[in-house]
Amino acid sequence: MFASNYATGYRVDSEPETPPGYLPAFSDTYQRYVLTPSPEASERCGSPASYSAQDSSEEEKKKKPVSPVVMKKRRLAANARERRRMMNLNNAFDRLRTVLPSLGNDRQLSKYETLQMAQTYINALYDLLQ
Repeated sequence: MFASNYATGYRVDSEPETPPGYLPAFSDTYQRYVLTPSPEASERCGSPASYSAQDSSEEEKKKKPVSPVVMKKRRLAANARERRRMMNLNNAFDRLRTVLPSLGNDRQLSKYETLQMAQTYINALYDLLQ
């Protein structure tokens, strides 16, 4: 079955298989969850207009010092988020390595080498279509 590839306008035999959890960059879901800040984040950050509208009494209030227990919990949560982010990034690189042609080396390509190889491979495929 032929389908149109939106990015290049070329017809391809079939659409590539999307990995689980993949959100296309222009999908509504991507825009809603990735590009739109959560209401909690908006409340924490506030809008530029809300800064000038704050009462002067709020400005005079001092922030309470955060307890070491709360600081440790925040740090542990941040570490867990970063670990999860890096795992997702590494999984994405592993998926990319599976679709790139192999050079026959026994060692795994580095992230930089993977990106270079992907760029070269995409250009070669593009040249084939010309």
